[in-house]
Amino acid sequence: MFKPTRVCLSALTKRTKKVKVQLMRDFPRFQLYKGQVAQVKPSLMRNYLHNFNGAKYILQDADINAQLLDSYNALEQERERAAQAAHAAAVELAATQQRAQAAKPKLSQEAKRQDRRTHDKNVTIKDVYIPGLDI
Repeated sequence: MFKPTRVCLSALTKRTKKVKVQLMRDFPRFQLYKGQVAQVKPSLMRNYLHNFNGAKYILQDADINAQLLDSYNALEQERERAAQAAHAAAVELAATQQRAQAAKPKLSQEAKRQDRRTHDKNVTIKDVYIPGLDI
């Protein structure tokens, strides 16, 4: 059978080789926000983030801009609070809808049977006229 003579090792480096960057502006398309320190693929940094001073490389921890990082942390906490408030509102809305459904009167068994009787008539082809159909 076929015995490979070369092995491609580039897939491993593509998965593991990431660079540390700090963002200078928001990139909601990639879910990256201003001030955030992130590990990204080198191609993402080269092709999208680094353009027009959108992000900078972090070679040492001293390169991190503390003011940007603090503003990012504050915004992240605010987003988290807003998400929790939205979740609480959704839970409250679901509870009120459930209460409203429980308050509706349910049809009794007899009413359901009568409803079935009205719909279960024996209808034949003689009772129904379909234009253009000659049987």
